[in-house]
Amino acid sequence: TLAHIRPIRNFLLTLSNLDKRPPLVHKLSMVVRRMWHARRFKAHISPHECVQEIVVLSKGRFGLDKEADPFELLVWMLNTLHGMVRKKKTSVVYETVRGEMQVATWKVQDMLQDDMVEDVEATILTMPFLALSLELPPTPLFTHPSTDDEDERANIPQVALGTLLQRYNGTTTVETNGLVRQYTVTNLPAYIVCHVKRFTKHNMSEKNLTVVNFPVRNVPFGDLLHVHGSTSVTYDLVVNVCHVGHQGKSAVDGAVLTEFEESPFFAYVRQGENLWFRVHDLQVEPVMPQMLFLSDSYIQVWQRN
Repeated sequence: TLAHIRPIRNFLLTLSNLDKRPPLVHKLSMVVRRMWHARRFKAHISPHECVQEIVVLSKGRFGLDKEADPFELLVWMLNTLHGMVRKKKTSVVYETVRGEMQVATWKVQDMLQDDMVEDVEATILTMPFLALSLELPPTPLFTHPSTDDEDERANIPQVALGTLLQRYNGTTTVETNGLVRQYTVTNLPAYIVCHVKRFTKHNMSEKNLTVVNFPVRNVPFGDLLHVHGSTSVTYDLVVNVCHVGHQGKSAVDGAVLTEFEESPFFAYVRQGENLWFRVHDLQVEPVMPQMLFLSDSYIQVWQRN
């Protein structure tokens, strides 16, 4: 994912004095340079030195011997890289992917006690964000019984990306743990990371199979999020990290994909205007853009036009 966020990629490609850099920056830069080398055989790229450094720095939180959430790894990498390359409290990492939002919070108890709800004063905080977490609607408890794969696909709920983004449009309220919150995005970054929350916390086996429908070009994030002064800003999809359904079975196409049994995550990445590739470990193959909609999206990266 990081290798396809252009400003971060270019920074790692052109970084000088690697021997004087922190080990993780040095090794990650070498991996990115090998990936983007014009003549190097890509199967010879070994990320193991970089992975070992991640294991050490994360104190075993991430490793080759256990399953981990790739979104947690991505956020950890972004924060760690920022801390290693920042200058004067900023870095190319935060300048590229960090946005800003306002969070207004009310106590439910105060709202119930006051007859005029609009008079209840909210606590407003301005905070940065590295990703927008998208809450899927709960999976229906009951569905119509199906006799074949086609009927089974028809029972899978669907939701539009724009519907999920309404959580951050400044008018939708979310109630959790006795608090009511309202999120308003005030500054959009050059690259938006979206995290589709398919799994319960610390449990990768319980998965929400809801299909997220989205276009790949010219998505009006500024208009969807009601960002002041940015309503005309649009974004294009550049990375779509997906997860194969339960027991290696895709939630949409119903095909058993044995190649994903050990590593259920893979990525679609865009190269150029409309060339897409599927990347799974060392396997890289071109795909039609329509293939992006046949898997369960988990992490998406959008580039501002």
